[in-house]
Amino acid sequence: MESASSEANLNITDALTVAGFLVGAIGVPAALMAWRGAARKHTVESFVEVRERARREQAEMTQLAMKSTPPGWRSDPIPMLTLPGWIPPLPLEDVQLDWKGEMRSGDGLPSARYRAMRMMPRNQLGGHYLSYSDALTKLAGMAHLFNGKIYRPIGIKVNRDGFRIECTEGRYFDHLDTSEVLVYEMAARHGKSRTAALSGSYRSWLGNPFDLKLRGMSLGVITLTIRRDNGFSGFYMHQRDGDHVVVGPETIHVVPAGEFTPADVSLESMKNDFDLWRTIMREYAEEFLDLPESYGRGGRPLDYENDHPFNMLNAAKNSGSLNLHILGIGLDPLTWKPEILTACIIEGDTFDRIFAHMARRTREGVILSGLNGKGLRFDAETVELYVNNRNTRSSARACLQLAWRHRNYLGLGQA
Repeated sequence: MESASSEANLNITDALTVAGFLVGAIGVPAALMAWRGAARKHTVESFVEVRERARREQAEMTQLAMKSTPPGWRSDPIPMLTLPGWIPPLPLEDVQLDWKGEMRSGDGLPSARYRAMRMMPRNQLGGHYLSYSDALTKLAGMAHLFNGKIYRPIGIKVNRDGFRIECTEGRYFDHLDTSEVLVYEMAARHGKSRTAALSGSYRSWLGNPFDLKLRGMSLGVITLTIRRDNGFSGFYMHQRDGDHVVVGPETIHVVPAGEFTPADVSLESMKNDFDLWRTIMREYAEEFLDLPESYGRGGRPLDYENDHPFNMLNAAKNSGSLNLHILGIGLDPLTWKPEILTACIIEGDTFDRIFAHMARRTREGVILSGLNGKGLRFDAETVELYVNNRNTRSSARACLQLAWRHRNYLGLGQA
């Protein structure tokens, strides 16, 4: 079976024909160098072309992936892969995080990295680029990407009290190289045949999307923000900039949305930031206020009790003017990335104080903030508009659907 790597590389028959001609014309060493240069140019161009296709056609590919999902991979009509018990509305406190330390057995990451590498283009020496992240940073103009530490999910369990998510230490490039690379594989095949797009050799080898130990993943933390004020409820969306984000480029997403990570690479941060609320607060600072991701006064570590906006967010949560709820957990149908779906309800005056200097455009895209910045009206018509928009990311559509389904539970019944 032809793999995505062969689709992305120079046709072997053409390459041998060129090589034979060059040997006769300029000799073996020069011919070999010229052949390698031609092959590398071809594969580099192919990688960039496939990357661009992944950006342009991601919405279409996601829809195709969702339509092809086996019934056993869905327990709810939201556009994500779920298992029974994954979609109950819960308080944030009902999600238990379990640190497992270093994985000692059953880790499929090394095998996944090796198999995914075989899809990558050739380098100057004729070998493959080492990984998807390697090719992205060197060939696709994504040199700004940072291989930071992440909390890598390796198990999701449901119990009578809520969820238990087991995590170990990982790196962001592990996620790109073994999970996000599924987008690249599908885009390479999507350009050839829509029917064969989901039958790539790497996706087929992974087989079970719910086996979280088989690859290195990041855990998405997705928050639908709703401002509530005197009977009006408004929500916020994000038009993501494809030049600055790898995950969900050129799509409409809820805001904020990010990865479950520590604030920095220090051991202290790795320990202290193993907390979903801290991740969400940092994403609010970054995506609503356009502050650096590891923002701290004077370059020192974050102070969640005193630094703005963390001090105000904590105070609002403690006072009850900000309420955060888990809507469920699902896997992205295209990348099989696990994402925690949340809704954050903030009273109007509290929202206006915390986000008095809310940015409309940030490094990652444009915030769709509605009339006078009070949010898009949270009603059936507007929710339906974004749920049915083909460019709305699957997890964002799921958040909107679940928030509307549970609007009474969220205190939005009069919206």
